Amino acid sequence: MKTYLTKNVRRLKTIKIVLAVLLGVMIVIDIVLVALGPKGWPTFSKVVFDTQGQLVWLSFLFGGLVAKIFYNRKVPTFGQELLGFTSFSIVVFLLFLLGYFGLFPEDVSNEIQLAVLLFGGFFAYGVWPQYLNHAQSN
Repeated sequence: MKTYLTKNVRRLKTIKIVLAVLLGVMIVIDIVLVALGPKGWPTFSKVVFDTQGQLVWLSFLFGGLVAKIFYNRKVPTFGQELLGFTSFSIVVFLLFLLGYFGLFPEDVSNEIQLAVLLFGGFFAYGVWPQYLNHAQSN
């Protein structure tokens, strides 16, 4: 782990900067939406709280993308990555449809959200590897 961190210091700094910028933008937008609250503009927290059952796919997707970014596996053939991406996308789409048609309860508990988040991460790690070209590895 220490070797990985020393080799990829620049990449980790870039990831931290991107995440900090995204968090900052989200906070600024949420502050603006709170200020516009009396006009009927909902905040992020209100939208997520009201549509928990419909947004289960978002927890799965977030868990999968975090696992893809930080715990990535590499494979020598492009077909494995394409198959993994397709299968991950199908699961996200199925969760979206299940939430959209109301097959999840409206009030999803935090335990279920956490389970979906972790399952998304494990699923992405196991199914969706990264294609590594020999020219990229050198």
